[in-house]
Amino acid sequence: MRDLGRLDAGVRVPQVLIIDSPLAELGAVAQATGERLIGALIDVASDTSSDGYACQVIAATNDPPPRSYPEVRETPVSTA
Repeated sequence: MRDLGRLDAGVRVPQVLIIDSPLAELGAVAQATGERLIGALIDVASDTSSDGYACQVIAATNDPPPRSYPEVRETPVSTA
């Protein structure tokens, strides 16, 4: 969406993107897919462009990411 918005002014791009369970159902077999997805979300959130297409990404997951990412800030929550 961000890249398309840069090409077509008619495409509106949200400033905040909230994704629920982006890694759900990928399993160990698709770890590479999960890594690519996380990388894409980090790329979008790390783009501090001055052209108005910067975006904050919030991803709610049941499990922590597969590894540590310097760009990612975690806020653990529980039912307690």
